[in-house]
Amino acid sequence: MGIRKPAFSVAKTRRLVAGRYERATSEQADNPAGSKITSSQALPINNNVILSSEPYEPVPKVQVFLSAAIPARGISASFDVLIGRYRRAKALQMILRRALDDYELMLSDGSFTKSTLIYSVEEPLVVVATSRMMPRHLVEIALSHFDPLGFESTRAFGRKLATSALAVFFDKEKRGSGRNS
Repeated sequence: MGIRKPAFSVAKTRRLVAGRYERATSEQADNPAGSKITSSQALPINNNVILSSEPYEPVPKVQVFLSAAIPARGISASFDVLIGRYRRAKALQMILRRALDDYELMLSDGSFTKSTLIYSVEEPLVVVATSRMMPRHLVEIALSHFDPLGFESTRAFGRKLATSALAVFFDKEKRGSGRNS
């Protein structure tokens, strides 16, 4: 089965939903009983039904600039396999993406504070830079942990965040737990 092109673009879908939301709320205001619109009264969108009259508010995100050192050989089986297929920088960026997915969960539940792991790096030192959009509230949690006084540069913060996420990932990989195994 191939990938189908959506019927509407994201922007057009948002405009349609906004228009339908406005009409639904005005109908609700016109309702003399003042009751909520039921799902049978909701306006359909492509055969789906809007079950809530609450507007969708996306989680605010910020761009975080990250950097991390390339791990030494043997630190990560995943990295060792990936460098057979990709450049070392690309392989580390791929692992960092997954490591940060897991680390964001740790930031949200507070378990990241229990990890003070590091990993051995390749000599001579090679640092890979990238960026990532992260929920603002998770960045604020990480900032309060890695830079409680607010003196670190954004580069230093990004290095600490990425290094910590990778260290946790590599540790889980060695222990054979999590989705890394």
